[in-house]
Amino acid sequence: MPQSLRRSFYVSVLVVVMFNSLFLYWLLLTPRPQSLFVMGDDVGQALGLLLATILCLIGFTWPWRSAAPAPDATSPPGTTAGFGQRWVPLLLCIGIFCQFIGQVISTFYDLHHWVPFPSWADAVSLSTFPFLLLGILLLPTRSLPANTHSRVTLDGFMIVTTFATVSWYFVLGPDILHGQASVFAKIVGSAYPLFDLVLICCVFRLLFRADNSIPRLAVLLLSAGLIIIVMADSMDFAQILRLRSLHGWQDEAWPLGYMLIGLAAQVVNGWLSQQQPSSPRAGQGEGANHADWQVSSYWSMLLPYGLIVAVGALAFYVWQTGTNPTLVHGVYLGAAVLIGLLLLRQYFLIREALFYNNALRQMQHTLHQNNEVLKQMNKQLEEQSAQIAEAYEQQRSLNELKDQFLLNVNHELRTPLTEMQGYLELLSEHAGRIDTHMQATFLAHALHGCEELHHLIDTVLDALRGNLRHSPPRTQVLAVAPVVEEVLHLFGPQTRQDYQMVLDVADHLTVVADQGYLHRILLNLLSNAFKYSPKGATISISAQPYRPRFQKHGATEFLCICVKDTGPGIPPAESALLFSRFVRLHRDLAGSIRGTGLGLSICKQLVETLGGQIWVESSGMAGEGSRFCFTLPTAPHVSAQEG
Repeated sequence: MPQSLRRSFYVSVLVVVMFNSLFLYWLLLTPRPQSLFVMGDDVGQALGLLLATILCLIGFTWPWRSAAPAPDATSPPGTTAGFGQRWVPLLLCIGIFCQFIGQVISTFYDLHHWVPFPSWADAVSLSTFPFLLLGILLLPTRSLPANTHSRVTLDGFMIVTTFATVSWYFVLGPDILHGQASVFAKIVGSAYPLFDLVLICCVFRLLFRADNSIPRLAVLLLSAGLIIIVMADSMDFAQILRLRSLHGWQDEAWPLGYMLIGLAAQVVNGWLSQQQPSSPRAGQGEGANHADWQVSSYWSMLLPYGLIVAVGALAFYVWQTGTNPTLVHGVYLGAAVLIGLLLLRQYFLIREALFYNNALRQMQHTLHQNNEVLKQMNKQLEEQSAQIAEAYEQQRSLNELKDQFLLNVNHELRTPLTEMQGYLELLSEHAGRIDTHMQATFLAHALHGCEELHHLIDTVLDALRGNLRHSPPRTQVLAVAPVVEEVLHLFGPQTRQDYQMVLDVADHLTVVADQGYLHRILLNLLSNAFKYSPKGATISISAQPYRPRFQKHGATEFLCICVKDTGPGIPPAESALLFSRFVRLHRDLAGSIRGTGLGLSICKQLVETLGGQIWVESSGMAGEGSRFCFTLPTAPHVSAQEG
């Protein structure tokens, strides 16, 4: 409710309390003549009804006018009020005003000491009920499933039947059977309790089916007002049928009940001021979208059984007392109708339970499906997380390899450059003062540095290409022994003299390979053997036929070529990564042995390109050395291909 209407509501409540306190004081405590008392009673009731009418108009806007929400409204945006709902305060106001007119006419009769019944006052007062009924029916209600709606409706009928049965035995029946009024007066008088039963249904509808968007305060005020009016009508009906019209404290009930309805209309006005206006058809299907499937509270579920107990106790009482047969039969009829309604209610209650059970199973099935989807999504997330972690580790390893590569290449490039620069500076500084033999030696060392630098650059470029298969090898039948001799002569006589070379390669052994590839493989393996073996150590080169395990008969034959040194060996823990790019042993990172960590990686690529395999055999013990072996297809395999 907006702040301005909230203040008006508090003022209205204060006015209602003060007026009813003064009116009750007039009815109970003030000594006065009877005529003055009756006049004050009539005028007080009329003023109370007029005040109730005015309360309905506070914050009122005409239904056909579109009113923008109040600036200080706090309702959620996007909510709307149907066109029919905007008529509720006006209909309640008209109903109360009709009651006010009826009271004015009744006051006029009392001034002239007329007591006609029925009268125009009754006609106008009875017109109040249709307006109240229509206003209450236009209030939005929760949309319920069919079975729940039927059960709630039967609960209402059971309450009405109980009230009708009790009223028949204690009020309505005795007054109709023994009252002194005319038949027409009895019919008109009976209209009041009948309308009261309808109002009881309205109260039940408000309490159990009012939409959650309507302020609960409006529902409670409206229900309390209707209950007070029903009680006042019941007492007044009993007095009328006995031809007694007693003014007393019970006359306080009508103004109070209608004032509560006026306050409820004022709260509805505040609620409507917060809603966006909609078309006449808006809101007709809104309740279905927000269907409330909650099971009723325990007391509402047990209420019909309490009604059965009450009517059963009344039936037992009248059976024991044996009063007027018409009254007794009416009680029995009411009890029978109530039992029938209870049985029918049980049928709809079972259907409702089955409905909610099916709905629950559907929800569980949907929940199970959603859980399965969630599991799949979680599994995908875990796989993606694992992939991301793996990619991160790979990237980190690549970064480490890159850093190590830069360090190795930087060191390896500086070594031949320093050698070249040193010898060339010596030649430049001592030109003409050294003999020809010394100059030739210096130039030979400078040329060796150039060759080493050229070899290093070729190695790096081959590694950076990453895939040697871009240029297919030119395979041919090669005798292994001559190729080994050619590679050994590339190292120079001094290198060969520093080591004991053992060759175990038969002259008839041949392989199918690219001559340049085979040169590079043997050159890299022998370079490592010379670097890691101490001078004077034995380095052996052997070749022999090789048949892989589980090879089928008649398959390709291979030749295994091995280079064995007597160096420090390779730790088993590091042998698995030995043929990867930029990988060097941990002991060599801080040692004096130079290397880029690319030679064995290039050998592996070359051997696999030629269709062979490469591996290392080493115990890791110092002095036992390492044995590098690789296989290549033999000559008959190629002859078959060429043929």
